[in-house]
Amino acid sequence: MTPTRVFVVAPTPMARAGLRSMLAAVEGVGVEVVGESGPPADSAPEPAFSTAEVVLVADEELLDETALAVSEDGTQGLVLLSEEEGAARLLRALPLRGWGVVPLDAPPEELGAAVAAVAQGLVVMPRALADGALAEAPAVEELSEPPTAREGEVLGLLARGLSNKQIARELRISEHTVKFHISSLYAKLGVGNRAEAVSQGARHGLISL
Repeated sequence: MTPTRVFVVAPTPMARAGLRSMLAAVEGVGVEVVGESGPPADSAPEPAFSTAEVVLVADEELLDETALAVSEDGTQGLVLLSEEEGAARLLRALPLRGWGVVPLDAPPEELGAAVAAVAQGLVVMPRALADGALAEAPAVEELSEPPTAREGEVLGLLARGLSNKQIARELRISEHTVKFHISSLYAKLGVGNRAEAVSQGARHGLISL
């Protein structure tokens, strides 16, 4: 069996070593950790990052920056360790092959099974989160102030996973201007990060995923 290639993103060396050890202890599921890091840099993620089939993120605070480094063509999966109810909504907005949410106290067997399933393009989450995700979505409130045409272009590029520098190059504007448009989008959509902006933009029909 060809092992699933995993890249570990965690805030500290101890956390990364712990996850490596857990994945190595999994029996019956072939997993190979090809690299590890803290938050990957927007412009230059580690070479091993792009060769991984699944990116394992150990902290929700690292998700936003990690999402920028995930391949734009949807060939990578992502597993997030989280207890937050909004985790599934954040992951659903990203261009992923498959994705999963695993509890912070999950045993090695559960983590390994989630990684293997996500590598196959499946969605994995705890029962409690699944029940919430399948519940009827609340009505979408109309925006008090819709995004401008330029902000809509920026939102579309955010949905493609582009960094500020890449958006500036694509639209031929400065990075400072890009940051201004993103801040304005956050305020109008009532969100606090890129993944939420993309999710809300899709809910309001401003972009399609």
